[in-house]
Amino acid sequence: MARITAINHIAFAVKDLPAALDNAINVLGGEMMMEFESIEDRYRGACVRFGVSIMSFISSSDPDSFISKFVEKHGNGIQHIGLEIDDIEEYVAALEAKGVKLDKSEMQDEDYQEALAGPRTGNGVVLQLTGWKAGPFDATYEGCERLCRKYLQNPKLKLLAGNQLPRD
Repeated sequence: MARITAINHIAFAVKDLPAALDNAINVLGGEMMMEFESIEDRYRGACVRFGVSIMSFISSSDPDSFISKFVEKHGNGIQHIGLEIDDIEEYVAALEAKGVKLDKSEMQDEDYQEALAGPRTGNGVVLQLTGWKAGPFDATYEGCERLCRKYLQNPKLKLLAGNQLPRD
């Protein structure tokens, strides 16, 4: 039976990305992993490592984007939680059998399968279900490299600054 194996990251929607990153790095002591842009969904973001955990910060680049609407309605806060799934295809099928509606637009990606479950299923938060065949995007140098490859390969995404973690 497929299951959730880990919380991969927590993503915060923020109005001011530079201020959020300054706080995460210079106040809280995180390490910048990489910066990115979602061309299709009109937002910019960055991943910051805290030990073995990751926080992602995303901010709208368009006042009509879903991130802008989220921040306008809720203020800065958790927008989604990324979860690692051991068998994403089986897990997604099981959720659908239970009546859960999913965005499966990224399930066709051979290496980086993902699906989104809405806030009704996630107790108020979107759940990003990941089943990456190349290995997880985690707080290691190699995990960050995998994430960077995803952003380089997907035409809907753009890598702005690649892996900034030191090799351990």
